Amino acid sequence: MPVSRFTTRTFLAGLCLAASTIFAGCSSVQPPATGKLTDRYTYVQALVGKEDYDKAIIELESLMFDARATTLEDDVLFELAGAYYESEQYLLAIEMYRRLLEQTPGSPHAADAQFNLARSHMELSPDYPRDQEHTRRAIREFRLYLDMYPVRDPKQLAEDIEMYKGLLQLNPGNADYERQLAAASAEFARVEKAQEAVSSVISLREKLSRSTYSVAEQYRRLKRYRASMLYFDEILRFYPDTTYFEKAWTGKIEVLIKREKWFEAKAVLDAYDQQFPENIDKVAGYREKVVQHFGNQ
Repeated sequence: MPVSRFTTRTFLAGLCLAASTIFAGCSSVQPPATGKLTDRYTYVQALVGKEDYDKAIIELESLMFDARATTLEDDVLFELAGAYYESEQYLLAIEMYRRLLEQTPGSPHAADAQFNLARSHMELSPDYPRDQEHTRRAIREFRLYLDMYPVRDPKQLAEDIEMYKGLLQLNPGNADYERQLAAASAEFARVEKAQEAVSSVISLREKLSRSTYSVAEQYRRLKRYRASMLYFDEILRFYPDTTYFEKAWTGKIEVLIKREKWFEAKAVLDAYDQQFPENIDKVAGYREKVVQHFGNQ
């Protein structure tokens, strides 16, 4: 039985009405009704919550100047830095996090700003063959975070939190217990970030060591042995905690032999044997050449 024109139109009208109702419910965040700082900031927070970072950035950039020297200054800077970070504008994020730390050093956002500043530099850290300035800065900022906001053993912190909760049950409203509980809870909340900071420093130092080693190897292949040894020495001096430390030892031994620096080669071989007694066989060929040289004298 054919559907009447009236029925079809009615159906389409109802469908359009339902669709408009659905989209109205999922519509974008509405702008503030007033120009008050608090209303504008609430609007921005809603945009960030919707992950509408492009629009949030536009609003925050305008709000940043109006919020200067107000109680919202650090909040606006922190939200703007975060919006830049989430939209992968890391240089701008760095600028805002640094501005927050300089202009509002006592902000409750300071710890997170320092951590996110380090993460922004890490995001800009390139592959090891390229310039590693952001890698060095990330390491410096992560270490500063760990120095400024140290954390104790997580197990001890958890025990302290439970202890102060129990004390407050026995003595509700005790200001000292409340303060100690808040401090322990805040410190416990930083444990995960502290662990991430430590692991990030380790991986970033590994990258720096690899970058230095690659330069040393390039000079070695070009037979520019003096320059090569400078970079091997840099690894031995600054990166003993990386996997390229042992490789730098063997690289230096080979370069010294190539340069016929036999006494130095023997001294480095002896030092290598003390550092890596389990790898003596690995440098047996080098030792044979050194022994052969002195045997022929």
